Amino acid sequence: MKFNTLASPTFGWLKMNGGELLDLPAMERLSPAIELPEGVRVEKLNGVRVREMRTGGGEEFGQALAAAKLPVLICTVPAGQRIAERDALRLSFKLPDEGEEYDLKGRIALKSAKTNDAPAQAGKFAEVELNLEAESSLTAVMDYRSEEDAKGLAGVQTRITLGEGAKLTLVQIVRPGSGYTFLNDVGAVCAKDAELRVIHLVLSGKHVYQGFSSAMEGDRSQVAVDVGYVGEDHARYDLNYESIHTGKKTGAEIHGKGILRGHAKKVFRDSIDLRKGCSGSEGNETEDVLLMDETVENRSLPIILCSEDDVVGNHGATIGRLDEDLLFYMESRGMQKDDVYEMMAKARIDAIVRKIPDAKTRHDLLELDEEEEREER
Repeated sequence: MKFNTLASPTFGWLKMNGGELLDLPAMERLSPAIELPEGVRVEKLNGVRVREMRTGGGEEFGQALAAAKLPVLICTVPAGQRIAERDALRLSFKLPDEGEEYDLKGRIALKSAKTNDAPAQAGKFAEVELNLEAESSLTAVMDYRSEEDAKGLAGVQTRITLGEGAKLTLVQIVRPGSGYTFLNDVGAVCAKDAELRVIHLVLSGKHVYQGFSSAMEGDRSQVAVDVGYVGEDHARYDLNYESIHTGKKTGAEIHGKGILRGHAKKVFRDSIDLRKGCSGSEGNETEDVLLMDETVENRSLPIILCSEDDVVGNHGATIGRLDEDLLFYMESRGMQKDDVYEMMAKARIDAIVRKIPDAKTRHDLLELDEEEEREER
């Protein structure tokens, strides 16, 4: 199965046109714990989707989910209903420890310990729809986590529909165990004057495939995405982001900040697609990657597609070690080189965490970071 396939493929020898997985095993339901604010309506429909749309992961994952006929969790904010930031919708997904890793290379995924011929265990998957009607607003937090050493396979697809003038802040935190393969797939359709803000944090996992696609169909719709990731040990991250502009005077901002250490590998694709008719639109994309060790592997692919004259598209990337002048200055103030790198790495992720409007989630993440730092000392 292909995941995170580029809409406009580049040279095949770069091996960046998409991620490749084995066919997924049987799919079982993954249900979240829900903290539901007043004013949000929730229902579960078996295998029923309110709206089909393009997602960052691509159509093959969506087809697999549809064939499994899993219950779809549908969260709707009625027209004119504005939910305060302090009253966030929180969906907490506890990922179970299956005891076996998903094998990306072998013939059988999640093999039974008894025999190589045993059928593959089921992965845990979920579908979520966030529907905001006209002039409504919501902050939604989706947390995917497991025990630190957990192993298994799971995935969630989130489909977002924003009505005219609707505003959504979506926070997704990916922190599965060190033996987990996790698929996070997001798609969004934005109507006139809609605003979508996305904060993505990828903090752990063995293999993480994450895709995001936004279709700005309505005039003056806006999308802003902040991505933070920490790849350690032998982690493999495959990240794909795209903004598709069809409405007039639309805007997109996609900004990534990451840290790679150990033998971690990462692919980051970000595409701005300025289509015919989107006059007055603007898209900007940047990535800033701090390489902590020489053994990491980083691949970044910024893309701008344009078929309209009156538009603006910008992209840029900063990849590498810390500036020598900065290191010299910090060391002259008594800091060790390793401590400088750790301080700067922490600051990058904290800067994104502090953008989370939900105070409970923001506090929990910053407190967890402080606890880990104390344990290392």
